[in-house]
Amino acid sequence: MWTWIIATISLCLAFLLILVISIYKKRKSLALLSLIPLALSLVTGSISLYFILKTTYTKVSGKVEKAMEPRTGETIYTSLFGKSTNTCSKVINSKDAILPVIDCCVWIEFTTCPEEAARILAQHNYQFTKMNREGIRFAEPGIAEKPNWFAPVSLGDSALVYKINLPKEKRESLLFLSTDSSRAFFCDIKF
Repeated sequence: MWTWIIATISLCLAFLLILVISIYKKRKSLALLSLIPLALSLVTGSISLYFILKTTYTKVSGKVEKAMEPRTGETIYTSLFGKSTNTCSKVINSKDAILPVIDCCVWIEFTTCPEEAARILAQHNYQFTKMNREGIRFAEPGIAEKPNWFAPVSLGDSALVYKINLPKEKRESLLFLSTDSSRAFFCDIKF
């Protein structure tokens, strides 16, 4: 690629040099001769442009593909709640918002323990409510993209529901936690 670029620059300089000499000496034949390096520089320039575009496409497409790969459940958990200090947390199901402009939510189901639940809840000023099964159904996000496995009613007869609105970030988070703090469902909704 660099060879073609250097050849293009050299031919352009040769064209300009011959053209300046032909004007200085007032010879039309030299002016016509200067068209040869110009034509060759157009050919080598086209080849250089091809290699530049090919290299750029290869680099960009690799980064786009990597950005489009869905994150693992553990990666989603860590990005939402930070690195767990306990080994009691285990992601059961997750669904990531791959394209935040199109995908509205991050969904995650995980097992936890009281210590880890307390660590998660300490990160934000959540609004807390204890709800029965019917209240949980009402509190669940009614969004079409909700995965089938996202079922906070499976937490039992009652559950702890934590909610936080973050208007500056244009998002709302819901955490459904079993009363014994052993299992949870979390949804991060962007609006």
